[in-house]
Amino acid sequence: MNSLAPSLFRQPHVSHGEITLCQVLLGDLEVMADIGAFAAEHGVLQPLNIHVTLTIAPPTADDLAETFDYNQIRAHALELAGQRISLIETFAQRLARACLDAPMVTEAEVRIDKPRAVPGCMAGTRVVLGKA
Repeated sequence: MNSLAPSLFRQPHVSHGEITLCQVLLGDLEVMADIGAFAAEHGVLQPLNIHVTLTIAPPTADDLAETFDYNQIRAHALELAGQRISLIETFAQRLARACLDAPMVTEAEVRIDKPRAVPGCMAGTRVVLGKA
């Protein structure tokens, strides 16, 4: 037996310091939404590309209940996409607030890109909401 083989299974030495930041990230979530402030946009589904960063309390156990499930972010976004909303800023704020309702979430950053807003470029918004 190779004397180096057991070292392959040893855990590297890591410091037992405190976690200073724990985030849940979901990016490139595309939803179709009836969104836009202009009359020509009303009733027309448009793509939104959503990126969410949630700062959470570090999990104390290896359990999904200790974190924020990515699927919840998607569900909140799809629910909002089913509503008539004029501004992507409003959409972003509502999504951030929905995520902040979870007790482990301390800050929610939502960025929304609206590819059809301005011809030839990407327009969007970014909101960051935190708990007091």
